[in-house]
Amino acid sequence: MRIERTVIADIPEVEKIYSEARAYQFQQSGYAWPVFSKSFIEKEIIDKRHFKVLDKDDEMAGVFSIVKAEPIIWNDKDGKEAIYLHRMAIRNSYRGKNIAKKVVDWAMVEAWKNKKKFIRIDTWANNEALTDYYRKLGFEWIGKKQLPPTSDLPEHYNNIEVNLFEMKLKNFF
Repeated sequence: MRIERTVIADIPEVEKIYSEARAYQFQQSGYAWPVFSKSFIEKEIIDKRHFKVLDKDDEMAGVFSIVKAEPIIWNDKDGKEAIYLHRMAIRNSYRGKNIAKKVVDWAMVEAWKNKKKFIRIDTWANNEALTDYYRKLGFEWIGKKQLPPTSDLPEHYNNIEVNLFEMKLKNFF
């Protein structure tokens, strides 16, 4: 497995992975991400914040995005503290193959290279299965936060409560 930046030509495959993830989320919890517009995905790609996980045959096993500052969710407007993982989605045929762990390992290296102290991630506060999974990956639950009704965040964050998780880098400077 390897991780590379997503390119514009990948968008149809990315949309399929998000579609599978939405169906899985709904099956697990009764709610799911909205359909992300092509322009939303494209902007993350252009901003060099969207990544793909490829298997040995170059098949896309999953996708995710990152941000280096998170002023609304984490009060980190300067981006000095962490790398933030968002919208991690694993193709159904790759579930149980430690793809998320590979993403976390990659994020640890990126965080270290960028002199960050943490990797952070969030999820809906009532998503117990994902909360347990993030803990199994080594994230510490930090608490809950109610997000504002409107903000500069993507629309699916409006007026929801999220669980916050972080993983402190080992051997930090």
